[in-house]
Amino acid sequence: MGKYFVRGTPLAGLERMMMEVPNFAARSSGTAILCRYRRRGCRSLTCLYLAERLQAGAVAMEEMVAELVRPWKHLRLKQRAVGIAGQVRAFYFEGQLHIARMLRMTQGDETVDSRWLAAVYLLSSHASLWQKTLAAVTPGRIAFERVRLDNTTVQDYVLYRVAKGLCSGMLGATSEELADPELVSDDTLLLILCAALIARYGPEVTNIGRAE
Repeated sequence: MGKYFVRGTPLAGLERMMMEVPNFAARSSGTAILCRYRRRGCRSLTCLYLAERLQAGAVAMEEMVAELVRPWKHLRLKQRAVGIAGQVRAFYFEGQLHIARMLRMTQGDETVDSRWLAAVYLLSSHASLWQKTLAAVTPGRIAFERVRLDNTTVQDYVLYRVAKGLCSGMLGATSEELADPELVSDDTLLLILCAALIARYGPEVTNIGRAE
């Protein structure tokens, strides 16, 4: 039996992360790959080859988030989002247990719906939230009507609302709420931004900042 169970799928990166030494950042390969459009002196405000560079492993979290929030109208939220993304070098997980919970739910699926995966990413980020929602999560579907969020924290409630919204193609929280650091912590907003990236670009974004 091979070492990896999801080799060759978009979720293989999650399994590689589980094999890494905890709290140890993998070294970069040291190879810089620039898209052909950039080499011709691109002056566009947005990279037209972002998906291409994502597959090549040549895009940073800050740039991905900047592109994600570019259409947003709330300036304070945009500034906060880009500032938080600039503080991390790789796609964010709450720890090895977060990755393990996602792997258990997605194991055996070669393809997954990006919106569903984004919601699972949020719901599985905190053990307390996962315990309240796990029974409602099945492959490709989340029965939110079955969830009872009794005695939950503010941060878990925000994550739940956003997860529910992403499944419907929305964000699930207002810009004013997300821009308020007293209501939504930096870690919670970073989780939300990462989930939005999954919903938009697919599971490949989980490999951002990690060498092959």
